[in-house]
Amino acid sequence: MTADFIAWNSQSTQYEKAFATFLAHTDQKRKAHDYLRQVVSGLPRRRVLLDAGAGSGETTGRLAGRFERTIAVEPNPDLRKRLARRLPQAEIHAAEIMDVRPGSKADLVLCAHVLYYIPLDQWPAHLRQLASWKTSSGVCVIALQNPDSDCMRMLQHFGGPRFDPRSALDDRFTRLVELTTVPAHVRTPDLPAAVEIAAFMLGLAPLPAPPHRSQVEDYVQANFSVAGGYGFTCTQDFLHIG
Repeated sequence: MTADFIAWNSQSTQYEKAFATFLAHTDQKRKAHDYLRQVVSGLPRRRVLLDAGAGSGETTGRLAGRFERTIAVEPNPDLRKRLARRLPQAEIHAAEIMDVRPGSKADLVLCAHVLYYIPLDQWPAHLRQLASWKTSSGVCVIALQNPDSDCMRMLQHFGGPRFDPRSALDDRFTRLVELTTVPAHVRTPDLPAAVEIAAFMLGLAPLPAPPHRSQVEDYVQANFSVAGGYGFTCTQDFLHIG
């Protein structure tokens, strides 16, 4: 892939830089943390938190203090080092979700913005695995961008898949599921930052033909221009399996 192409692999330096630009121009993370704090407050027990795909532990760390124990799953070694520094008391599993056998059930099983990196045909098995880790009174929460957000519409426009975890649920889960949608936005005054954020979003899935920078610039200008800069939605869905 040359510099003319704009979709970057999630392990690349360019992707990490674009992710930082995204975080600097969005309210998505703050709104997710606010929502998850409400979820935690509503739990009947708060003994164990299990974060599947904990990354560097930013979200995990904001919730861990409300629980007696924290279990974190993170296969990426670089992220896992940062996670261990941030949460030295956590039980950390250096494995993929399907290979983990946690020793305890959790009152909250969280899997936030991870399923993008898992092939769609493997989603049903992953959802069953995640749900199996919760206690009988606990909840499993899957967070993804809403498939109809501006960012996900752009991904689909350039050949990416439609990410909707509800389509992966089998019959035994259907009656146990609730979905909460939490609006979130990106706002930036300049085109380079908007395009960099678009690149981050386009890196969420392998694209059959990654677009050239000029194509993404044209898309951003045509669809995301607002007074004073660029604005687009990155609304989140929180799927609860009870």
